[in-house]
Amino acid sequence: MISVQTLVADALWVLGLAGALAAVSYMSWVRGVQKWTWAYTLKTPLLLAPLSFSLFLFSGGLALAGIFSSWPAPWWQIIAWSVLSALFGVQGGLYTRTGLRTGWDAPIEG
Repeated sequence: MISVQTLVADALWVLGLAGALAAVSYMSWVRGVQKWTWAYTLKTPLLLAPLSFSLFLFSGGLALAGIFSSWPAPWWQIIAWSVLSALFGVQGGLYTRTGLRTGWDAPIEG
């Protein structure tokens, strides 16, 4: 049976997965235009902020899907996805703050 809760949970993880693929695809294009290496590209907030927020949606959607499914997932899986979601959300916020302070194209050191 489809409910509003399961529909929202499934939409969140699908949206997160699509966002992660879009972020990597966009950065592949930017890398080609700017003539960057992948090592440089993987250190820029221009990639890391949207990728982190997409993974936040993905893991949060999976946690909610585990809670609202007709056969609920084991409690440890829900906790694991919830912790990952919180960590990706904090990481995305930090990358966004770094991008606003130092520039979106500047690599993050350390």
